[in-house]
Amino acid sequence: MRRAFLMLLPLLIGPGTFAHVGAPVDQERPAPTFKLEKLTDRIWCLFGQGGNVGFLVTGAGVLVVDDQYEQLAAGIVEQIKSVTDKPIRYLVNTHYHGDHTGGNKTFIKLAEIIAHENVRGRMLDYPLVIQKTFPGRAEAIQQELTTLSDPNDAYRVSLEKDLGLMRFFMDDAARFDSKAAAPPGLTYDNRMKVWLGGQEIQIHHTGAGHTDGDSIVWFRTERVLHMGDLFFNGMYPFIDALGGGSSRGYVEGIDFALSLVPADTKVIPGHGPVTDIPTLRRTRDFLVDLRTQVERAVRSGMSKADAIRAIKMEAYPEIKPAFRTLGNNIAVIYDELKSGQ
Repeated sequence: MRRAFLMLLPLLIGPGTFAHVGAPVDQERPAPTFKLEKLTDRIWCLFGQGGNVGFLVTGAGVLVVDDQYEQLAAGIVEQIKSVTDKPIRYLVNTHYHGDHTGGNKTFIKLAEIIAHENVRGRMLDYPLVIQKTFPGRAEAIQQELTTLSDPNDAYRVSLEKDLGLMRFFMDDAARFDSKAAAPPGLTYDNRMKVWLGGQEIQIHHTGAGHTDGDSIVWFRTERVLHMGDLFFNGMYPFIDALGGGSSRGYVEGIDFALSLVPADTKVIPGHGPVTDIPTLRRTRDFLVDLRTQVERAVRSGMSKADAIRAIKMEAYPEIKPAFRTLGNNIAVIYDELKSGQ
């Protein structure tokens, strides 16, 4: 049954999702292929399965941003060692999701783990919240789906995505072992700096955007910015409202990042290829325009389901469905606006 569920999951929640929400890597599949991209003389981006890993190499050691899944952590360490023999000194978790923190059990033996203070609580407490609250939510979605017969209905598709995601989180939470967890040991509130080998690394909490514990990491001297999941390059973003995120906070987080860095900065997204500031700004503009359209729908008295069916965002053809659909984004924004956010 477990193997069958894992095989079915990508069909339930779409391409790209299986590598995002914290799914354990299927041990029967071939080992993932890692890809290293050198961004500067000191910084690399590592693509694997899950969130993008960034790391800074200095004479005093290495600082790593995010660590994908538990089963991939040893491979990530090997990839870093292929670049340098310097010790891994620090790991930054940009938020609590398992595709960015799953390797903590390996890295905690090597490095100090840093994250916003909300990340520690989410990692330790949120699985229990999921076990208590998600079954009822999932049942309500399942009941609503029985009333919708058109498989191409945008509203139905968004509900199916949500149901698949909830079922996976429930399955993942059922296996949670707090004694084996490896939450960050160094937490901060608003911002902090790490100095390593003469390099200044700024870590900023931007508010509640993707989640309520988001960090962006600014390698000031190298002019490289790691956005975590406050930036999905070429994909509809994931606004984890149940994890404290909001579309307003998502925009504010990007605005803060844009105000922090110069125009020639290289940007590592949480998912998707490394890019530049104009592309990051484009995602910001997409969200602002989407909020405007959803606000119009709310003011006109349109239901959430009809708003999802009506709003198209055709001016942004390069932003495509992957982990989330446009309908999922519309639903989150609709609920925010109805609640006065």
